[in-house]
Amino acid sequence: MQTKPLLFTITFLAALLFAGAQTLLAQVSDARMSHSQGNNDALILSLPTADHKLVKDLWEDWVKDQFDAKTKGVKKSKGELAALNFSMPGVNPGGKVDMYSVVQKTDKTGSELIVWIATGDHYVSPDEDRGEYYEAEKTLMRFALDVSREQIGMELEDQEDKLKDLEKELERLRKDKEGYEKDIRNAEQAIEDARAKIERNLIDQENKAQEIERQIDEVEAVRRRKADF
Repeated sequence: MQTKPLLFTITFLAALLFAGAQTLLAQVSDARMSHSQGNNDALILSLPTADHKLVKDLWEDWVKDQFDAKTKGVKKSKGELAALNFSMPGVNPGGKVDMYSVVQKTDKTGSELIVWIATGDHYVSPDEDRGEYYEAEKTLMRFALDVSREQIGMELEDQEDKLKDLEKELERLRKDKEGYEKDIRNAEQAIEDARAKIERNLIDQENKAQEIERQIDEVEAVRRRKADF
């Protein structure tokens, strides 16, 4: 299916630069796609670095926060959501819109959000009303920015956890060092004690040798008395 990517406004390009490289990969395109209401014009937000489960969870909460609209599952559809009869700034001014959406997994790390916005007499597309389409496009890009912020927050939390683990490892190494130093001090003390014992042992050996010589003399003396008896 052929899609028609459109350039983003300078404002959003600047905003994306501040949101990080991940969001710069986000892109909005349009195409006619089939959903529960038929084959209609849709906006497709490509999020090549965002997990589809994360995007789906954020999307439902984001729609509620932004438009005070609740998303519900569409019966007999595969994962399609509907948010009905709410106002979307810049789209169908003075009226309400119905929005249908699906979040799909694109590969191991990416996803895409497909959105159909019905104004009552048409679905939002650049062919029907380019200004209206740009407003819807900017809405999706604001969502992409929030996805990026959430990813950065998750990455920060992950990096902070890794930092805590490294700090714990460092503390363990420091305690190990203290233990080794204590072992060295104990070993050095044991060496000093052993040296002192060796010195005492040498003295004891000398004394014992002298005692043995005296005892030998006593034994010889007794032998002589026995021989003379």
